[in-house]
Parts: sequence; structure tokens; C-alpha cells
Amino acid sequence: MTSIFKRRPSASLIISCLALFIALGGTVYAGTTISGKSIKKNSLPGNRVKKNTLPGNRLKKKTLTGSQIKDGSITGTQINVNSLGKVPSAANADNAANAANAANAANAANVSSVRTFSAGANKGQLVSLVKTSQFELMGFCDPEDESFPPGILGSEKERKGTVFVIYNRSSAPAFAESEDADNYKLEQNQGIGFNYQDNGDGGMAMSTDGGHFLALPAFGNLVADTSYEGEPEVGFDYPFSTDCHFAGAALVG
Repeated sequence: MTSIFKRRPSASLIISCLALFIALGGTVYAGTTISGKSIKKNSLPGNRVKKNTLPGNRLKKKTLTGSQIKDGSITGTQINVNSLGKVPSAANADNAANAANAANAANAANVSSVRTFSAGANKGQLVSLVKTSQFELMGFCDPEDESFPPGILGSEKERKGTVFVIYNRSSAPAFAESEDADNYKLEQNQGIGFNYQDNGDGGMAMSTDGGHFLALPAFGNLVADTSYEGEPEVGFDYPFSTDCHFAGAALVG
């Protein structure tokens, strides 16, 4: 008995015992579950987490900032567009588009429009009635047939007395004619006259490119002065406080 305890254990016995100890220790370790509470705060880096194993519901709300997300890693398909408000600049763009559409609609609706006028003038006075970007309709008061409006083309009969005049105010030439005047090419500040004291004559002018026009139709104008007190018929008393009165409706475009 004494000789048994005095014997030195063999190497194989030592190795066998060591292997058994390690096996038992590994089994205990493997059988132990590690919870999140067992991990020290900030001790587990991202590269220790297996890819695609951490769902979004494992992240604490509002703990992930934009600086922690890789640039270009989130696409539009991962964003709920219904949760986004309108970008201010986009709202302004909508307003600009609406304004442009409204302006286009207004321009389309006003390719031609009616401009009414009513103005008095005294002897020798030239009064503006309707003005566009290229033309100007004016009335010249001359109840005694003594003078001519400036820049008017045509014969003396067509130029003298109380008349309407359409002037070309642009440097681009225009063509014009009236029931009292021939067809003329109007240079800048030249004009044609009509309604030579007879009421009911009309005239028109158009730019050479066809982009602008002004017309005063015969049915849309009325000129009266002290020498024609019966037109319009209001007895024989001139109804206006000035020597002449011009009224009507012009077409412009």
C-alpha cells in the first residue's frame, strides 16, 4: 500500500486528467448563455456583430445618429416617403410653375383684347386714347379744320380736321390703312388719319412681322366736336365740356 502512493504518476495519467479537466470546463462554458447585460457598455465593436443578424428593433430609439451611418448606404427605397414633408424649395417651385401656367393661360386668352376709351380734347390738342408696345391711337381736335396732327400721311383731306390717328411708335416699320387713307408703310412716329368729320370710318395698323396690331373698327368709334353738335343726336346742344370728344372700342393684339 505504501509503495503504491510513493510511485510517481505516469505522463499518460497526467495528460488524461488534464484533458478531462479541460473537457469538463469547456462544457460548463458552452452551456452558459451570455445576455446583453453581461457585456460591458461600449466594449462590443460593430465588427464583432455578424452581418444581417442585428434587426432594427434591437436598437434603442434615437440612439443612431446620421454620423454613424455610412455615406450612401441608405437609398430612397428604404425611406417611407409618406413620412417626409415637402421640401421648401420644392414648394416654391410649385408656386413658380403655377404662376407660369397662369401667365401662359392669360397670354393665350389675351391674344386679342378690346380696349375701350373716352376722352375729351380742346382745339389743337392731341390726346392719347389707346397705347400698345408698338402703336398708339390718338385723337386730334380741330373743329374748324385749321391744322394737321403731326406725322400724319395722306392727302390734305385725310389729314385736316378732327380725326383719329394711329401712330407707329416702334423703330420697326408697320403697315396701316383706313377708310379715309390708302395703305401706307409707317416709319417710327408716322401715322394715318380717319374719321374725317363723318363718324363711322375705321382704321388699322399691323407690324411687318405680324406680331402686333391695333384696329379701330367703324362700328366701334365715335368722334364729336362743336361743329358737329348733332352727332350723336342729343338735340342740337353739344353735350361735352371740351371742344372735342373721342369715344369707342379698339382691338389690340
